[in-house]
Amino acid sequence: MGGISISSTREKKRSLEYYHAHRDVQLAKARVYRHSEKYRMRYKAWRLKLKIEVLTRYGGGVLACVRCKFDDIRALSIDHINGGGSQHRLTNLLVDGGNVYQYLKKNNFPEGYQTLCMNCQFIKKMENDENFNGKLYE
Repeated sequence: MGGISISSTREKKRSLEYYHAHRDVQLAKARVYRHSEKYRMRYKAWRLKLKIEVLTRYGGGVLACVRCKFDDIRALSIDHINGGGSQHRLTNLLVDGGNVYQYLKKNNFPEGYQTLCMNCQFIKKMENDENFNGKLYE
């Protein structure tokens, strides 16, 4: 049957009217909540779950480096297989790693990425003479 029932449409309208009438109070409550320990813990858990999901997907179904099989999540990250990660972040305004994980999930896990530990990622950059923030390794 789908669709929105009359009561939910009325409820939505009332909710919007209330929000606009009490906007300052609602924004102040939201600001307090975003600075609360409860919010920080939920956000941290959400980010970890997202990171695990993305790293596992690009690790071939395993939460580990695809090169050396190292499995400590603290040292695992997403690697652009063909390089260009810095440029990709700049052109897509991806400021930190969390945004990269969101980007990958939102775009249905596109090809061209892999899970590497930081050691393997650094070795790969040295082997391929890849740019790092515009500077070549010497």
